[in-house]
Amino acid sequence: MNGSTDGQQFELQAASSRDTSDIWRVLWFPLHLAAVYAIVNLATPWLSGWTRARLLPFFGKPTSSGGFEFLFSHLFAFSFIPAFLSGLINARFKHKAAQFVWLAPAAVLAYKFATFPASSVLQNHFSSAFHEYFGGGFLIPEFRDWHEFWSIAGSNSDVTRGMHQLKFTAPFYAGVGYSAAAWIGRHYSAD
Repeated sequence: MNGSTDGQQFELQAASSRDTSDIWRVLWFPLHLAAVYAIVNLATPWLSGWTRARLLPFFGKPTSSGGFEFLFSHLFAFSFIPAFLSGLINARFKHKAAQFVWLAPAAVLAYKFATFPASSVLQNHFSSAFHEYFGGGFLIPEFRDWHEFWSIAGSNSDVTRGMHQLKFTAPFYAGVGYSAAAWIGRHYSAD
């Protein structure tokens, strides 16, 4: 009789341990999601500016495009790569929740994509939304002061389109990179 009591106690402890690990998974998800958004909001613009101002001139390849044009034109690389590297660094912890971080930015982007108003009745909704959130070909001139910036931003639709991509598409790119690295870290040795 004592053996069955010990077995029941062991099962209760195992169930309690599973419940605790599930709670931790739920708590880790917002932290990983915050890391993705921090990468997009802090690292992506900084890395773009550093690359344009320091790295390319160092290699003798200065760019004539403006800062915003350069950032928006290379948004995938400047959001995906740092997030992927952060995910690889984080892969040592093997948090399962990190694999699903891409879902939240994907849901936000899908909502924005689905509710994007077509600019014309004759224009296809899908093509106009795709151009807004994934299209390239930005033409944004350099500015010298804030007054000039606001006059450019008010009259140039590429600035608005680029900001939409930075706000909604870049977190998706970063989430995919971070989650892919977390998946790789969980399934392969991170050492």
